[in-house]
Amino acid sequence: MQASELTDVHCLLPAYPNPNTTHLAMNLNNSSTIPFNVNPLSNPFYHLHMNPQFQDFNPQPMYFGSNSTSDEADEQQLSLINERKRRRMISNRESARRSRMRKQKHLDELWSQVIWLRNENHQLIDKLNNFTETHERAVEENNQLKEEVSGLRQMKFTKYKIGVYKK
Repeated sequence: MQASELTDVHCLLPAYPNPNTTHLAMNLNNSSTIPFNVNPLSNPFYHLHMNPQFQDFNPQPMYFGSNSTSDEADEQQLSLINERKRRRMISNRESARRSRMRKQKHLDELWSQVIWLRNENHQLIDKLNNFTETHERAVEENNQLKEEVSGLRQMKFTKYKIGVYKK
């Protein structure tokens, strides 16, 4: 059944009436049916979504009479509750928006850090390659010089043996 299909509410009257609520039975004329307005524009409870399977019963003294001030107080209290819910919903939305903005800002900062670190990594790799090439050239040149020194020593030794150099 949908809310728009609800036309009246049935209730059971207690077998032993409470003296504080005897006027309820009198006002209802011992009827077990209460008319229920389903017009969403004129019914202040239409927007409330209640799960009929899990209704909490709050045993607070309630007085059903033709006292308009209690109706106005109930409407004011309901209005106050609705206003608080609306403010809390707006506050929660704003908080969620700020949270999304912080998350996006953090993500942007992380991406800029990734880009910076990749550039730094490429520069370091280039430097390492340059130093490696320089090192390889230096090692190669060092080996050539060692060979030249070895060749010159060999030449000197052979010339000394031949007698070109005399002591």
